[in-house]
Amino acid sequence: MIKKYVKTTPVEALQVTPFNYHEVREFANNQNISLKDMGLFHNIETIEGQMEFKDFDYLIKNPTGECYVCNRDIFEKTYEEVNE
Repeated sequence: MIKKYVKTTPVEALQVTPFNYHEVREFANNQNISLKDMGLFHNIETIEGQMEFKDFDYLIKNPTGECYVCNRDIFEKTYEEVNE
């Protein structure tokens, strides 16, 4: 039988923009990240290997503090902002 699941644990996330690269580096806790000129693809090193992302995608921090990439469209369909 196929079951359905929902994500119930809030995550920390940051949208990458051409104007917040410094904040992105801080958010990634000095994880090996390469930010190129605006509009080009960037890279971040994760446990699973190198991931490519672009401006306006999101970085999501997992419970261990590692960041990984989520495409903007998928992120905005999957997550809803919470007010604390």
